[in-house]
Amino acid sequence: MFEVGDLERLLEIMREGGVVGVLITGALIILVRDWRVTLLALLGQYVMVGIVLLQLTSPEIALIKVLVGALICLMLYLAARQSGWGVLSRADVALVTSSGDSISNERDPLPWISIAFRALVMSLVFVLALQLGRDYPLPDVPPDVGLGCYWLMLVGLMVLMLTEWPLLAGPGLLTALTGFELFYTPLESSLIVTFLLAMVNLLLAVAISYLAAVQGLNPLREGSRD
Repeated sequence: MFEVGDLERLLEIMREGGVVGVLITGALIILVRDWRVTLLALLGQYVMVGIVLLQLTSPEIALIKVLVGALICLMLYLAARQSGWGVLSRADVALVTSSGDSISNERDPLPWISIAFRALVMSLVFVLALQLGRDYPLPDVPPDVGLGCYWLMLVGLMVLMLTEWPLLAGPGLLTALTGFELFYTPLESSLIVTFLLAMVNLLLAVAISYLAAVQGLNPLREGSRD
């Protein structure tokens, strides 16, 4: 039979694994420019945050966070598929052909330079998160969770600076908000606050889905008119 100490140790191990998962999913959101992979990383991030919150708050609130995150990812995916982003798999470099009969994807001429630049940015962000966690530790959360909070907030801000496309910048904004929630939820774990934060996340997801739909449909409409 499990004793209380064994259960606490198990939750601590799960928390540490969740923080590692948060670091990995944040890195993917910075490095990868494919919206499908970004949405998968965002979904994994919500699951990892839920695992971390299992030790810091009640299981019900952790489950709400995961379910809201899954709903957000589903909304973004459906908006992308219905607005043509499934055709424009690399929407940030997609161009309408001069004939207007089809849509072609222009490959990045220097993909490794882009990846190397993003890897450098990711490394600098990680070092900054480590330094902030050491110099300005967040109150009432373990040091590894504080690192995860700083990491998510910095990753989200950096993604917003690196891209303007909704399906890539949107997950960055949601990631920054998730980092704040990871810090704030253990401090204020009432259901009212949890539902208010969930509503903010869902409204942001609706706005991102709308922008993604509009931007995804524009190239298709231009191609059909030519």
